[in-house]
Amino acid sequence: MKNNYRLRYCVFVNFLLFLIILLVMLIFKDDNNHYLTYGPNDDLYVLSIKINTIQKYVYLQIFLCFVEIIRVFTNEIATPILGFNIYNPDKKFITEFTKNELQLLANGMWLINSLTSALFILITISQFDIAILRIIYSEITTIFTIRLLLNEKEFTNEKIEITTFNID
Repeated sequence: MKNNYRLRYCVFVNFLLFLIILLVMLIFKDDNNHYLTYGPNDDLYVLSIKINTIQKYVYLQIFLCFVEIIRVFTNEIATPILGFNIYNPDKKFITEFTKNELQLLANGMWLINSLTSALFILITISQFDIAILRIIYSEITTIFTIRLLLNEKEFTNEKIEITTFNID
């Protein structure tokens, strides 16, 4: 099986898995739980800040969008540089960094990412809509970062192909 078909298959299976998880969550949800509520409310606390007005909720979303754009952009640019220089077994000669510089940059980047992830976990588990909107901000940003990185490459197979999944 060619890689492009494998990848399409994996995306399709991943989507089915998402639907199954969503279905289980909707079937077994507890109506007394405030996690599946949305918008500002008296039970919503984000990092110990009560988000009970539209104004606070909008400010929170603007802040999360801004932070997510910066986080995605820096990770999508830096992670391949660090990963390919450190973990590529075929790359034996590194000319752009010293050993200590690359070590410091990699460990610094991953430490900051881990600390930021811990804070984002606390924010994301506050309420379901916050988690979904954060994902949307992230995915919209990745459209631009992936295109930026792809624009630096040449493609030999530029045919336009649309694949549909025929489910009868």
